[in-house]
Amino acid sequence: MHRSVADERERALGPDHPDTLASRYEHAFALSRAGRPADALREFGRVAQRRAGVLGEEHPDTLAARQETAYALGRLGRHAEAHDVYAQVLAARERAMGADHPDTLRCRHNLAFTLGRLGRLEESYRMAHEVAAARARLLGPGHPDTLVTRYEVAHTLGRLGRWADALGTYREVAAARARTLGPDHPDTLAARYEAGICLGRLGRAGEALELYRDLVAARTRGQGADDPETLRARHGLGVNLGRLGRWEEALAEAREVAGARARVLGPEHPDTLVSGREVAVCLGWLGRWEEALAAYRGIAAARERVFGPDHPDTLASRHDEAQCLEQLGRHTEAVELYRRVAGAHRPATD
Repeated sequence: MHRSVADERERALGPDHPDTLASRYEHAFALSRAGRPADALREFGRVAQRRAGVLGEEHPDTLAARQETAYALGRLGRHAEAHDVYAQVLAARERAMGADHPDTLRCRHNLAFTLGRLGRLEESYRMAHEVAAARARLLGPGHPDTLVTRYEVAHTLGRLGRWADALGTYREVAAARARTLGPDHPDTLAARYEAGICLGRLGRAGEALELYRDLVAARTRGQGADDPETLRARHGLGVNLGRLGRWEEALAEAREVAGARARVLGPEHPDTLVSGREVAVCLGWLGRWEEALAAYRGIAAARERVFGPDHPDTLASRHDEAQCLEQLGRHTEAVELYRRVAGAHRPATD
């Protein structure tokens, strides 16, 4: 619909008319939210270029289009390019609008997120922390934008290994979202899920297990038993059963979740393969190594088809397979597989 409106406006008003460009922007936005980031990137780029020519490089509408090109680049995994665009847009927004303008803060939030994806975790944490403080001051501590940034702060704390700090922040975000959105709102439940991850990392598997039981019930009520987020919570429940040494229960849960994910998402979806690996882990802990080997090999083969032979997840699966071979006393095969994995990790030289 947006495209047809844009075409009609272009015929009537010309390609550079603000109304035509507004429709082109809406069309690009719809493409982005429909999961077509490459198409969105192309359209946002055209809009940004035309707006720069008509309105100027630092006009708010030009900057809005450029910021969306950065978002599309990030969705395509082109984080270094996204970083450069966000940094340029941020500098322009700070000059034109000031550091505390909501659009400036949104750009800084996105830049912090991108720094994290580039592995620049300390920079990402500092920037997200600053944005969260600014948003709390300007919008209020319970505003959705403030909580989104605090959620990103918690995520980065976890990646830095600061699990206790991450847990505290996720719990505060979950409590604030429960007050403003309701205890069963998906955003509230997302923060609670991440709190469960932190509990597990801190060795508090019993608390994590109870949290995930509650979360599974809430997700089932709100989204249904087969919703991907319900299955994600069930996966977390199964992992913590294993951490508590309840391997038979963990195996049963992992098999059920793997079957449901295969049915809902497809047999080679990354989440399905994660559950398949959890089945193999449980089998290993139960001493059923032949069955575990078959499961690990199936996951490794599927990941190789989906991701390629040198993808980190594929290599991790081959490493799992080698460890399993060792447990079975098949040391020559294990050593050969370890060598293959090490060779793939080694950078190429001239």
